[in-house]
Amino acid sequence: MHIAMISRALLGGALVAAGMATSAAHCAESAYISQVSAKAGATAPTTISQPAPIAPGGNYAQRQVAFVPTPETTRARSSNFANTLEIGSANNVFQAQAGGKNFSNVGVLGGNDNNVAVLQGGRDFSNLQLVNTQGLSIAVLQPPGSAPINMLIARLPNGGLLIKR
Repeated sequence: MHIAMISRALLGGALVAAGMATSAAHCAESAYISQVSAKAGATAPTTISQPAPIAPGGNYAQRQVAFVPTPETTRARSSNFANTLEIGSANNVFQAQAGGKNFSNVGVLGGNDNNVAVLQGGRDFSNLQLVNTQGLSIAVLQPPGSAPINMLIARLPNGGLLIKR
């Protein structure tokens, strides 16, 4: 019983020492209080402290930061856009866009083990949604300037497959 308490105290002391070595730049003072009784035969230091560094005062100036949108939130007129929403498991979605002005949106909602590929050549639009499907392989091939594709494929409660264009 006493050996377990000694090893806990030594482990705690080692953790505090390691924490002090990695937190030299912090401004807080660290302390360790021994929880081992004197009857255990070994004593640990009661307090280990480190002086807090002094920070210069008066040199802090607040900066204004301008909002800079991320690349995902901006879209130029000639750019491509591919969006995927996947709620399910073991689904694979691949979207490749060549040329410019392509828009692709793929949603897999509640399905698993589906494979979807969207290949667009330029100035194409596709919107494909799979709902509660399992093990389907779908490929959307659009050469430059193809007609838009807007499709819903869903597994119905009676087991049937709904394909809506």
